[in-house]
Amino acid sequence: MADNQEFWKEIEHYRRIILSSASGLSHTTTGQVHNEEDHNRKVVAACEKIIEEVVTTISMEESPFIRVPKQPRREGVTSEDVRGGGETIVSWGDKRSTRRFSLLLHTLAQSYCHVKSHTFATRRDVYYQFPGLYGNQSTLDRSAEDLCRMMGVPRDALHLTITGKGLVGGSLTYTTHDGTTVHVAQAAKGVGVPECVGGLRDIQSDAHYVLVVEKDATFQRLLEAQFHHTYGPAIIITGKGYPDLVTRQLVYRLRHSLGLPILCLTDADPYGLHIAAVYKFGALVSLSASFTPASPCLPPPHARDYGKLATLAAHPSLTPSWIQQVREQQRLGYKVEIQGLTHIAQDYLTNTYLPSKLRQGGWVV
Repeated sequence: MADNQEFWKEIEHYRRIILSSASGLSHTTTGQVHNEEDHNRKVVAACEKIIEEVVTTISMEESPFIRVPKQPRREGVTSEDVRGGGETIVSWGDKRSTRRFSLLLHTLAQSYCHVKSHTFATRRDVYYQFPGLYGNQSTLDRSAEDLCRMMGVPRDALHLTITGKGLVGGSLTYTTHDGTTVHVAQAAKGVGVPECVGGLRDIQSDAHYVLVVEKDATFQRLLEAQFHHTYGPAIIITGKGYPDLVTRQLVYRLRHSLGLPILCLTDADPYGLHIAAVYKFGALVSLSASFTPASPCLPPPHARDYGKLATLAAHPSLTPSWIQQVREQQRLGYKVEIQGLTHIAQDYLTNTYLPSKLRQGGWVV
């Protein structure tokens, strides 16, 4: 049992560093609220400007059009950094883009209504309200991404959220945008990551830390072993491989709203290291999320693994400790998977490995 101060010495030291760098928890939370308000004002102003330009063009008896910034090819670029990358003219009078023009305006109207009313909707919900218009959800997704680039705002600023695949378990309670209070600890197998992370309120937890794990199987094993109680309280999250946007948003929200240390457990291979880097630094590079590691415990790396390590090491966001970890994987010449710990003992992960890491520290930060 982790019931003494000595056990939590490293975790508490890390937490003090987080709070110090954030200049206090309340300041961080207030800053986040102001940031959301700025995005809301920006979206409302952009929507009204677009509609005004369309109406003005029609009043001049000309075919209305919308300028859409092109999707950037440079890796790691967000919707807030796409200015100057070229643009596409989407015109009502051009048969090739008439439908796209209509979809953009309809999606804009949906976003405008939700931002003005301080409500949220999932893209899936919007699609099922108008299936005949969009045809499929990917069409709606494209319109939403176009709008983000046009307005220079992150995806969640539209208040049209994405349904995530991640799970969260452990000591956490929150109220969703529609007023539903969720007690995560009551779900034995965890609950789905909330769709509208930006709309969460009354987030409460007595956790010492957040543990992010790469795989759903590891997540379920930890919950079954009551790891979040025995070595907690703790919050456990999995993105089921490469994390989607809402899972990363939840981790970010917990980090900044509660001031909790975020620890990440992945396979010791290039893909595991990259998954951890995505949580810490954001979407660094595009990789196939369908990659499945081989089953042997200590398989040799493939040529593509060395290439991935080289790409990761060259990224400007990585800190010296992360670069050192990349070099270490290159030097060792083999990969280690979390499941390989069961070769030592079935409960080695939950009873020995993770507790020692919590107690001793030495994490890659």
